[in-house]
Amino acid sequence: MQIGCDVPLKISLIIPCYNEEQGIKRASRKILSSLDESNDDWEVIFVNDGSCDNTFEKLEEIAAVDSRVIVKSYQVNQGRGKALRVGFEAATGEIIVANEADLSWGNKIALRLSDALKKNPSVGVVVASPHLKKGGYRNVPLFREMLSVIGNKILCFGNSQKLSMVTGMTRAYRKEVLDSLELYSNRKELHLEIISKVQALGYKIMEIPAILKWTPERKAEMKNRKSSFPVKKLVLSHLAFTFAETPFLLVGSVGLLLLLFGALGGIYIVYLWATFGLNEGRPLIVFSVLLLLSGIQMLIFSFLASQNKQVRDGQVRLEAQIKRIR
Repeated sequence: MQIGCDVPLKISLIIPCYNEEQGIKRASRKILSSLDESNDDWEVIFVNDGSCDNTFEKLEEIAAVDSRVIVKSYQVNQGRGKALRVGFEAATGEIIVANEADLSWGNKIALRLSDALKKNPSVGVVVASPHLKKGGYRNVPLFREMLSVIGNKILCFGNSQKLSMVTGMTRAYRKEVLDSLELYSNRKELHLEIISKVQALGYKIMEIPAILKWTPERKAEMKNRKSSFPVKKLVLSHLAFTFAETPFLLVGSVGLLLLLFGALGGIYIVYLWATFGLNEGRPLIVFSVLLLLSGIQMLIFSFLASQNKQVRDGQVRLEAQIKRIR
C-alpha cells in the first residue's frame, strides 16, 4: 500500500504493561501529549499482562478520561509476546507501533517510527536500534547493555538485511504485514519469530537510530527484578534462533574448517610416508581421519538444517496465503 507522509492515517500504539502501577499514569500523559502533535488518528492500546498490583485500575482511569485509550487485560501473567499478540489482534490502525510502558525510548519514539514507515512505502517494518550511529544506551546497567550488544551481534550474524537489532520490542509495522503472520510465542522470543517470518515473506525491514535510556527509578526497579530475569533461557532460545536462521554459516563453516585441518594432516601424512618417516603408530593418522569424518558430518548436518529452514520458510508463506484467503 502506497502511503504518503502527509496523508493522515489510523495508527495503533500497543503498550504491554506488567506491574506498572507506579509510573503508568505519568507515562501515559507524556505519550498522549506527544500524540497531540500528530495529524494522524491514534488509538493507544494498553495490554495488562496479568499484573498483580493496581495497574489495571490505573489503566481504566486513564481510559475513562481519554477516548483514544483502549485497555485489554487478562488475569494471569503470560509474557510480553502474549500481550503483544493480544494488542495486535485488537489494533485497527493501518500502522501498528509497539512500545515500552516505561518510555525508555523517549515519549516521541512512536511518532518517529510511524513517520519513518510513512516516508518509506517499500518498507514493511521499522525497528528502533541503539546500535546505529546516533543511537546508544544511557544509564542502562553494563550487564544488560553488553548482553544486548553481544546477543544482537550473534543473532544478526549472517542476516540477509544486515540488521543490528532483532531483540527489541519497539517497532512499527504495516497492518498487512502483521495480518500475514501466524504468531505463536508468548514471551520475548516473539520479537525473533516476527523478524524471521517477515524476512521469509520478503518484506523489507528498516532501522532508525534511537537511544535507550533508563530513569534512576526504572534502574532501581529492574534491579529488584534481577533475580527473575531469565538470562540462561533467553541465551539458549536466542542461540537456537541463530542456528535455525543461519545453519550453514554457523555449523557449515566449522565443518569446512575441520575438513581443512584434516586434509592438511593427510597431506603431512603422505609427505611422511613418501620420505619414509611415517610411524604407523602415531596418533596423527587417527586424528586426521577423525577431523575429516567430523567435518563431513557437520557439513551434512548444516545442509539438512538449511533444508529444514527452507521448509519452514515455505510453511510461513503458505500460512500467509491461507490468512489472505480467510
